[in-house]
Amino acid sequence: MRWMVGLWVVLFWLGGSGWSWAAGGESVESWSQQAERVDRLVREGKGEEAREELSKLARSFSEGDFSDVHLSVEGIGALSGTLVELDRELVRVMTHPQKLKEASERMRLAFDALAHPSQPLWQGYVSRMGNDIREMERGIKKDHPETVLSGAEELKAHFRQIEPALWVSRNPETAGAVQSYVYSLERQAGKKPVPWVPLQSALEQWEHMIRPSILGKGEGALAITDEGPDWRMPALTVSGVLLFALGYVGWRKYRSEQHEVVTPGRR
Repeated sequence: MRWMVGLWVVLFWLGGSGWSWAAGGESVESWSQQAERVDRLVREGKGEEAREELSKLARSFSEGDFSDVHLSVEGIGALSGTLVELDRELVRVMTHPQKLKEASERMRLAFDALAHPSQPLWQGYVSRMGNDIREMERGIKKDHPETVLSGAEELKAHFRQIEPALWVSRNPETAGAVQSYVYSLERQAGKKPVPWVPLQSALEQWEHMIRPSILGKGEGALAITDEGPDWRMPALTVSGVLLFALGYVGWRKYRSEQHEVVTPGRR
């Protein structure tokens, strides 16, 4: 049912305003610059301006030509997801400033990863994740479950910030395995009693396998000590993902038009 509603919104937008595929579209560098502007406006507390700039980015992204972009379907989905997530935070009646800033940063990091694959901003988080791993190891040595759990939660929080960018930068197998690794650590750290030996074994994989894979220095099979979540995304076609992005733009346009009809003269 949801996909039918989404398709209706897309068709409404196409029929109401017309649509032409952008031959070549906006460059990925342009998208990255737009994302940076949105993030700056969010941090400056300029919500309305951020929403306007986000709409421009969403439109240019939905009209983009991906034929020359080395990007997986999962990567396209991750980029689209950051746009929708940030819009959701921007239109909340009761704004959550921290969640808004985090969503904005995730979006910026994801588009930066697409534009600058050799030196992406998101890699700055890898050292923070390493600190979280070492914090967990200290907790294990001191037999202190609270420290282990705190480190695992920080690790997950830091990973969430770079997760969309990772799907953009790495192949789906590597991104999914890292995701599974992080969620597995948090789940094990939250168990009572904590399974010290399996957890320690998993932490030892960080330097040898996980960190190199994140940085693109060894994207091999990653051994996980515990079964993580099902990270494999649905087998979406590229056209389906683009329809999703277009639906987002159409929905924003439709909502704006409805607001103007329902509340005339309020400007």
